[in-house]
Amino acid sequence: MTCTLCNELIAPGDVEMHHPVYKSHGGSQVVPTHRACHVAHHSTIGDFKAWGSIGGQISALSKRWAFNLKHVRAHPAHDINRAFYTAHYAH
Repeated sequence: MTCTLCNELIAPGDVEMHHPVYKSHGGSQVVPTHRACHVAHHSTIGDFKAWGSIGGQISALSKRWAFNLKHVRAHPAHDINRAFYTAHYAH
């Protein structure tokens, strides 16, 4: 099997499948890549930064952060944020 990104052979345990057209954009085809090539590709084009930003926005909207931040998770002033998350998102 050959890596689509660097055109070199891939060892059996080093293969990772890449969507040339993102699934979120309707893509379904996958191509083989090295793990390192796949990470480098998405890092180079800024995908990790964009995806992290989306995750941060979701966390901010859901108020999940009220359980994770060190000086917030037990502070009574943030009880309302924890209650919001519990009522809307917790299972």
